[in-house]
Amino acid sequence: MSYRAHIYGLVGELDAAIAQLEILLSEPGYYTAAGMSLNPVWDPLRDHPGFQALLVKNEG
Repeated sequence: MSYRAHIYGLVGELDAAIAQLEILLSEPGYYTAAGMSLNPVWDPLRDHPGFQALLVKNEG
């Protein structure tokens, strides 16, 4: 699912990427909001309000 979100971000489908990340963060696992805020993979999404809201919602 993270690969799908990454690809969506690279091709400009930012809303679709955010939707995938919401699902990814809703389940316990490797990915965290703190990690995503630092990981350069998510740079295409950084300024998107949905990405910012996702980080705030999942701070922890």
